Amino acid sequence: MIQDQMWEQYDISDYHRLSFLGDNINDVLSVVLKNITIGVALYEIKDKVRALYLNDAYFLCAGFDKEQYASHECDILSTVYEEDIDAFQACITEHVLKHEDIQFTFRGYKGDGSLGWFQVHGVPLENKVNESSIYLTILTDITDKKELESNMSALKDVNAKLLLQEERYKILEATTQGLLFEYCPDTDTMIFSYNFPNNKKRKEIANYSEYIKTSPLVHSSHLEKFKNALFGACKEETEGNLEYLSSVSGGGYRWHSTYYKSLADADGKILSVIGRIRDIHESKMEQEKLNYKADMDGLTGLYRREAAFEKMQEYVNETPDGEFYFVILDLDDFKQINDQFGHQYGDEVLKKTADELTGLFGETSILGRFGGDEFVILTRNTPYKDVEQQLDKLKEKIKFCAGVVAWKKNEDIKSIFDKADKAMYHVKLSNKNGIYFLE
Repeated sequence: MIQDQMWEQYDISDYHRLSFLGDNINDVLSVVLKNITIGVALYEIKDKVRALYLNDAYFLCAGFDKEQYASHECDILSTVYEEDIDAFQACITEHVLKHEDIQFTFRGYKGDGSLGWFQVHGVPLENKVNESSIYLTILTDITDKKELESNMSALKDVNAKLLLQEERYKILEATTQGLLFEYCPDTDTMIFSYNFPNNKKRKEIANYSEYIKTSPLVHSSHLEKFKNALFGACKEETEGNLEYLSSVSGGGYRWHSTYYKSLADADGKILSVIGRIRDIHESKMEQEKLNYKADMDGLTGLYRREAAFEKMQEYVNETPDGEFYFVILDLDDFKQINDQFGHQYGDEVLKKTADELTGLFGETSILGRFGGDEFVILTRNTPYKDVEQQLDKLKEKIKFCAGVVAWKKNEDIKSIFDKADKAMYHVKLSNKNGIYFLE
């Protein structure tokens, strides 16, 4: 009864309950170590890792018999696979200095020369004999577990490839003809498959990320957004459409639209980017014509105000260090012309002014009709002296007030227009038919 009460003081997993088998705990440990199926070792760690004790199960777990293992007892790491030794030693060094547990998974050689996977878990013990670090360690053979994981990974790859094939077929079904592509990030390979009635060719390009840098395949002005879309799809699952100019056989560029989609395995790793390329040049040109008509003033053929300002800002942004001059020009006494000769005659004056401006400035400038009888001009890389000479030539045929300002770096169209407008009114308030440059 008293003995029962003693046992109940301890948790069921407390080793003190082993006193039921007698007072000599060594007898208990001997029975446990001889019958346990897990490798148990006592290691001394100095410049090398030396075995002080190995139970019988250790040899079975490591894949050696005692005679085979005798040559490794003074340097346990001699059985570790070469590629894992440095990491194992670094782990030991880090944790021994802090007197911490050691846990590590590694590949090691067995007695027959084959490789196995092992896991060690070592607990530091107090060394009452010398200064060496002593670790009681459990060795577990996890080769079967690793092989199972590998097989599962292989099954995932097979499943991912099946899904990839399914996506390919979906795209093929969605198009009767076109150019299909597949980019493989792991091998940096692009494969083009032509799916036309008389063209079923297949083209493979290795080292595609380098090839695209020097190839004329994509127009230089669109290359950056093309690379961002393709290589961005290699980082995470995504899909999208991209329009860009691409070279065609026979020379030149045409507009193309690309639908692309990235495919990933179960772990989220991108396996491939696939898609379809279509020629949209004709529809793009039609849209450009419509946009052009919307941007242009129907009477003069110059840009409308909003379109002119947008183009001018883009013009400056493209080469911010260039020399630019902005001109606002207002015809003198235009209301009287309309009142005296009629609006039809007035329209002819506006058209003639537009033609004269185009002839003087058209090649390197952006021209717009601001509204009514006002016009705007932006010149690029033309010295002010030449701008002034061209305006003087125009004065010989048409009377106007003009304000001119230099468009300086980092200024926007609104501030530039306000300055030029003030310069023009400086002329209006004086004697008209003149030019004023506001510095």
